[in-house]
Parts: sequence; structure tokens; C-alpha cells
Amino acid sequence: MRFIEPVTRRHADGLVADIYGEIKRDFALLQDPAGNSPFLAHSPHPELLAATWSVLYETVLVNGVVARADKEAVATSISRTNDCPFCVEAHALLAGVAGAHDDRDALSGAIGGIGGERRRELLAWAAATRRPNDELVHHPPFTTREAPELIGTAVAFHYVNRVVEVFQGHQGMSVGPRPLRSLVTPLVGYAAGRAMRRTRAPGRTLHRLPRAELPFDLGWARPAATVASALACFAAAIERAGAAVLSEAVRSHVRTVLASWEGNDPPLQWDWLAQAVCDLDAQSHAGARLALIAALAPHRISDDAVVAFRRTNPSDADVVAAVAWGAFTAARRIGSWLSLVSSPVGDAARERASLAPDRAQLDDRRT
Repeated sequence: MRFIEPVTRRHADGLVADIYGEIKRDFALLQDPAGNSPFLAHSPHPELLAATWSVLYETVLVNGVVARADKEAVATSISRTNDCPFCVEAHALLAGVAGAHDDRDALSGAIGGIGGERRRELLAWAAATRRPNDELVHHPPFTTREAPELIGTAVAFHYVNRVVEVFQGHQGMSVGPRPLRSLVTPLVGYAAGRAMRRTRAPGRTLHRLPRAELPFDLGWARPAATVASALACFAAAIERAGAAVLSEAVRSHVRTVLASWEGNDPPLQWDWLAQAVCDLDAQSHAGARLALIAALAPHRISDDAVVAFRRTNPSDADVVAAVAWGAFTAARRIGSWLSLVSSPVGDAARERASLAPDRAQLDDRRT
């Protein structure tokens, strides 16, 4: 882990300790042997840790209408698209444990080598999520009822990949010395498999964060009440964290820059970043740079960018907040063009109306 000092399990207390316990029970993989983990990356900011765990639990882990193996496969494909080797390896392993046994190796390679038309279609869609004009984005291979889990998984991993690349660097999952990998990897898979067999009730993580309204651009989540609630709380937590360390002028400017972004990687030269912040006053440059790097080029983060930001925002929690805000702003931009344009099964509008969230049911799940 770089730039921050994560809270280890041994030193965790309060909210962080509670969430670590839930992660071990329901997900199994709190960290790799080298201490790398998207959860530990959020640990200096307990509210963001709680929000991140909630959105991953309610979207990916809960047994919903989409098979866990398919959601893990989508997470793997998204991670390949973002060139995040840690997440590719972790979620290819989890996809295999969840049931895509014959596909695990292929998930790290070409989509054409994957068996099963349904999974190939989902992986092709996931690989296209950074191309807003792609035919698969406009006509995705799933229904409105499946959209909250599948688009939710995509948006969540466009966010997580960016955070992982910033704080862990461009490296794969560590499972110990190379001679021991053939022994350690099956043990990791066994632990993950045990966690998958446990019952994961929807709504179980929603009590820790203040209720929030679902933003308009995340409206595709409405057919699944607990997914919608988790995303609403997550978006609100990210916004609170960002507002604490980035001025309104900086956040508005970054949103404006991202409003015209269409998923492409920025040029290798840094001219694009200088041009992107030139309209801001000098004291706003450090925050805007850090947020934009997290959003558009997280694998190119530098010590200089973090040091400059720390001059006015010295804590690890401040750095996590700025990175998280930039990463999620990019993920939301991607989510904005993933909203279901057409449903291949039935009448999408009629299905959407019939699946409106039941508020009373959601309230019962919170208690």
C-alpha cells in the first residue's frame, strides 16, 4: 500500500473492526498476504469503508436475480478494461469459485475462449462499458430487472479499480512466494467458497449510513430496492467526503471536465492535465489534479501529486476522500451511458413499472 497507512485488522476498532469482521465472514478475502486490499485502502476513512463495503455487498455478493459467477465475470472483464491486474486476478479466482470453473483461465484472456453464450455476451458488454457509442452499450444483453446488479457491478468496479491502482500500484494479487502459489491459491479459493455458501440477506449493510435519495443518473438501480439504497448512500458518502477536502469550485470544474469524457485514456504527456486545471486559481490546482488523475489516469499517480495535495489536506483520510471522489465521479459518468436504452426481453418500460421498489419492504430490511 502506498501514500497512506491502512488500518490493519489487528489495530482496527469500532466501525472499521466491525466491517472487517463482516468482510471476513461474507467475502473471506480481506487482504492478500502482502496487505493489499481495496477495503484496507479505504480504512483511513471509516465512512467510505462502510459505504464501499455496502455497495459491493448489496450489488455483487447478495444472491439476487443474476448469478454470482456472472457478476464476478463482469467484475473481471471491467478490471481488464481498466488494466487493474490485482482485481483481474482476484475476481477471476472468485468467478471460478462461484461456478465458472471452466472459464477462470479464459477470464484473464480473450472473450472468445469462454464457454456459454450468456457469459460471453455479458463479458463483451462489460468490455464495452468505456465505449459509450458501442452497440452493446445501447442494447445490453440483460433485462431491466437484471440491470441494478449488472450495471451496479460495472459502476462499482470502475470505481474500485481506480482506487486500487492509486493506492496499490500496478501489480497483481500476492499469494506468497512463487513456489507456494500452487498450494496457496486453492486455499484462498476454499475460503472464498465457504463464504459464498453462507446466506447473505439483502439490506443487511444499510443501517450504518444515513438514508439518501438516489441521484437521477443512478436511476437504473431502482428496480432493486436494496441496491438502489446502497448506491444512494454510497453516492452521498462520497459527496460528503469530497466536499470536506475539495472546494465547490474544484468539484464543479472536475464534473465539467468529465461531462465531455467518453471513456478514452488521456495522452501520455501531462499537457492535458495542465490544460484541465488552468482555469482554476493556483491554490485549487493540487486538489483538482489529484481528483482528475484518480478519475482518468489512476495508474499514473505520482508522489508529487499527493505531496502537493497534502500541503493543505495532510491526513490519510483527506487523501482517500479526494481519490474516492474523483474515482466515483468517473464511474458515475460511465454509469450515465449504461442506463438501459432497450431491453432484449419483453417490454422494458412495463417491467420497470412493475418492479418499482417497495419502500415498506426496504424499511423492514433495515430493522
